[in-house]
Amino acid sequence: MTMNAPAPGPAAKWSASSLRMALRVVNAVLEREASGRAGFNVSRLADEVGIERSKASRTTQDLCEKGFLERREDATLRVAGEFFSVAASLNPGLLRRSRALLRRLAVAHDASARLSVRDGVQVRLLRAESAAGVAPQWLTQASLVTPCWCTGAGRALLVDHTVQEITALLNDYELIGVGGPNAARSVEELVAANDRDRRNGFIVAHGEFEHGVTEYAVPVRDAGGHIRAAVSVVGRQHDFILREQVIRTDLIELAAALSDAIDGTTGP
Repeated sequence: MTMNAPAPGPAAKWSASSLRMALRVVNAVLEREASGRAGFNVSRLADEVGIERSKASRTTQDLCEKGFLERREDATLRVAGEFFSVAASLNPGLLRRSRALLRRLAVAHDASARLSVRDGVQVRLLRAESAAGVAPQWLTQASLVTPCWCTGAGRALLVDHTVQEITALLNDYELIGVGGPNAARSVEELVAANDRDRRNGFIVAHGEFEHGVTEYAVPVRDAGGHIRAAVSVVGRQHDFILREQVIRTDLIELAAALSDAIDGTTGP
């Protein structure tokens, strides 16, 4: 998914050069989040993008005011909800249809149910629904960005990729030190995990993003069979073990329903 220009509104007042700069800034923040390292503050972001700090300060302030970025308590920056609203508008049928289905899945399994997409090595959470009181805050943040190689949704989004494609994708990234204790530490480990799960018809990620956390995931395909998104259920590993096959069935059914939404065969 490529970040498009914001829809008409306050952001439309930016000049073409300002908009290009804003896109560079947002993409730099996204790349930093996906790397698993600490976020940029304004000074470090200016160095990364190659602009004066005063210009970086003005740009990030504008982006924060428009809801595309937000400033954490430690003054580092993260991508905020408005960015994902713009991304969601690229396929309103999919997002509209997913809400009730994800909510039903979350309640059925007392967990967090999520819809995610991939942009390069990044997995972006577009929508999350959770059963009351069961999910840590990080599971449901609308702007959550995680690496593709150590999450169930990320591996589902890569499940059709060849060894050569995954190697090229991860060529400039250090896998060691990112993710949980069972995260892939090499392309070979990632490919082996996907080969294993492909035979079972869904992705099983125990402790890949965080210790004790399990994510089950399946890809959502369009009519041509191309992967467009992933749906997943996330929760504590000890709560899921006995329900694994039921979750698998429910995820496959949910992915099929969302495939219909992608192709425009379902109503609102």
